[in-house]
Amino acid sequence: MIALADCNNFYVSCERSFNPSLNGQPVVVLSNNDGSIVARSNEVKKLNVGMGQPFFEIERLRQEHGIHVFSSNYVLYGSMSARVMAIFGRFVEDVEVYSIDEAFFDLNGYESIYPDLTTFAHNLRSTVMQWTRIPISIGIAPTKTLAKVANWYAKRQPDASGVCMLSTPEQIRQALEQLSVDELWGIGRRYASFLKQNGIKTALEFSQCHDVWVQKHFTINGLRLVYELRGEVCRTVETQPSARKSVCVAPSFGELVGDRPTLYEALTNYVARASEKLRKQRLAAGAMTVFLHTNRFRAAVGQYSNSRSFTLPVPTNLIPELSHYAIKALDSIYKSGYAYQKVGLILSALQPDTHQTPDVFEGELDPRLLKLLPTVERLNSKLGRDKVRFAAQGFNHLWKMKQRWLSPCYTTHWKDIIITKN
Repeated sequence: MIALADCNNFYVSCERSFNPSLNGQPVVVLSNNDGSIVARSNEVKKLNVGMGQPFFEIERLRQEHGIHVFSSNYVLYGSMSARVMAIFGRFVEDVEVYSIDEAFFDLNGYESIYPDLTTFAHNLRSTVMQWTRIPISIGIAPTKTLAKVANWYAKRQPDASGVCMLSTPEQIRQALEQLSVDELWGIGRRYASFLKQNGIKTALEFSQCHDVWVQKHFTINGLRLVYELRGEVCRTVETQPSARKSVCVAPSFGELVGDRPTLYEALTNYVARASEKLRKQRLAAGAMTVFLHTNRFRAAVGQYSNSRSFTLPVPTNLIPELSHYAIKALDSIYKSGYAYQKVGLILSALQPDTHQTPDVFEGELDPRLLKLLPTVERLNSKLGRDKVRFAAQGFNHLWKMKQRWLSPCYTTHWKDIIITKN
């Protein structure tokens, strides 16, 4: 059996975890620059507020129903996710962290430890709630796809108390018979519309389709999905995350930017973030793409977008080296007279940083930089991010994204730790 644990309304639950007065209240969490809604409490869902809906469209509802609004606090959410996943690891050895709020468990062989898997799931659920105040739902079934289906019912059936197990053929058949194809894992809007046009409306009907037809219209991944709905394991629990293929850092600006120096500063900071990600995984980038564009929704002003991709002479993860080439790329595509909404960076052709072939003409990387970066990282780990930084990163950062309703970083910043008083 395979289990899927999913944190309910995760971003909202993180905010409620440290602010219990929000329990039972309508709450939304906004995307970058407070543009659209990326998380909703159940109270907000009942008001027919959609996922991804622009925030300005619910202003009237916000005032009428007293909706509490928060900007995305990714530091807090990442910290709480790590805590929840650590609790999962106390109960089960093989855990696949699928996303920031989801994890698969391989329960094969645990029957002797947990004779009743439903009781095990309830114990895990209550432990996570007690230790983190994050509610979770757990679905258990013979395959990953069926575990997703079970989790869907665990969230929506009040009598399930957050846990649903599909173990018998009859239970699986009844669950698939009542589940629309729209809700299937991996079936997007376009595929769901295609299936309904062909008279296939439920997950059960999709599982009964002919293999040749499925592979013709949905490729091999669609065929695997059908096999898993039939109870045949095609996707195993992967405890080792797959190696990154690329790193992208491209948040939108809080204010439109037109001057080149400010773009330099923002891009250098993005390079620093990308370098951190590479160095944590002991990877080096062999290629780079730099892009920028204006706000396409402002049709009244001039529009411009461009990008530049190239291969680096020597694969590297060092900030000065990456910044040097990123700035040169930006210079080649920059045009004055435009107000830019975003500049971004993509690092690709990743490889282990221990296997680097020096370029014949460029030579090897500066050995002084190889010693400098670890020292800077050690200092920042003690003093805080970017306490020691390169001058090109600047300090004011007026271009940073808007976060008007940002909550405290309760678990990672000393100044934000909750203090209790007698």
